Amino acid sequence: MLQYIGKELRITVHRVLWELLPPPQYRKPLTWRNVPNAFAYLIPFCFMAYLVRRRETRIIRLLVLPTVIVMAIRGTFSYDWFDPRFSFFTWVRGLFGLTIMGMSIDYALVKNGRFKIGENTLPALHESPPVSTGSSDGIEQNAQSIFPTWLVDVVEVCSALRGFGWDIGRGVHVPTDPRPLDRELFIKATMLTFVKHFLILDFLETIIKFIPGIGTPAGGSIFYASLPLAPRILVSTSIVLLSAALMISGFETIYAAITIVAVQYLGHPPSAWPPLMDNPWAADSLSDFWAKRWHQALRRSFLVFGGIPGGWIAGRVGVVLGAFLASGMFHECGTYLLGRGFDHRVTVFFAVQGIFVVLERVWKKWMHGITED
Repeated sequence: MLQYIGKELRITVHRVLWELLPPPQYRKPLTWRNVPNAFAYLIPFCFMAYLVRRRETRIIRLLVLPTVIVMAIRGTFSYDWFDPRFSFFTWVRGLFGLTIMGMSIDYALVKNGRFKIGENTLPALHESPPVSTGSSDGIEQNAQSIFPTWLVDVVEVCSALRGFGWDIGRGVHVPTDPRPLDRELFIKATMLTFVKHFLILDFLETIIKFIPGIGTPAGGSIFYASLPLAPRILVSTSIVLLSAALMISGFETIYAAITIVAVQYLGHPPSAWPPLMDNPWAADSLSDFWAKRWHQALRRSFLVFGGIPGGWIAGRVGVVLGAFLASGMFHECGTYLLGRGFDHRVTVFFAVQGIFVVLERVWKKWMHGITED
């Protein structure tokens, strides 16, 4: 009897996994007709974002969480464009779904809800959050928006990935913003940023497309075996630097566009949208690069997926190692959508970053002790 039950359970689990995570060749073609199905998980997710801004809703959030997770997995991994030209968008769609999962877990587990700095209580389930145009603890609040208050609040909590002005954002590095904080001038400056990085992105993408064996949908190696060692290293390093610059401009372009919409149409204060990065090229250490210079948009997700559980096991070191391990798995799971299987060299790369960040801190403490002696 037990053997029969075990067999039935294995069959059931296999069928569920097949439905949620089918092999690449069995995914459904993503079309305009079924796009709503692929992104239907955003509906319960937005409901959770609404609930996390209401008091005494933790039980409801915990009950909604499995629905969001299952729908997000199915919507993300059950559809595919099956066109190499859309590989980048397929990868982004995978990362987006994984980010929604991380945010949903965060919303579900936070005990009392998500607070802005200066807030002491949250409205009841049926109440709308107050919108003030003043400031609280130095954080400017929302201006009047053309959209309903509850919708603005939902969008705001969903877009607070770095946590600026929120309880989860304490201690997060805020890049210095050269733009004026006057709303109209801020939007104009952000539009110029958008145009600048869009042109840079387009220029760099064009260059990379002309690199033999690289600028194709199938991709290729950056190491040309036909070249001698020195030129081969020079070429591969140049490609890496071009790709890094392209990635930064791509992030900046998208972020500038979202910033304009949030400030102009949703009434978000300019202070809630500081620069995405703090000149990554100026980093002088791994800690400086990952904690300050590089964007912190996924910081909370990595903490939820790996940093917080790692902290339970090994304290502060566990937080660092767990967050970087989660970062590696996050990027690799997004790449899995491309139908090339798992390549855990990506996971190892990010995990090793965490190890070296810890060793870097140990080295600094050791050198500080020698200096004091």
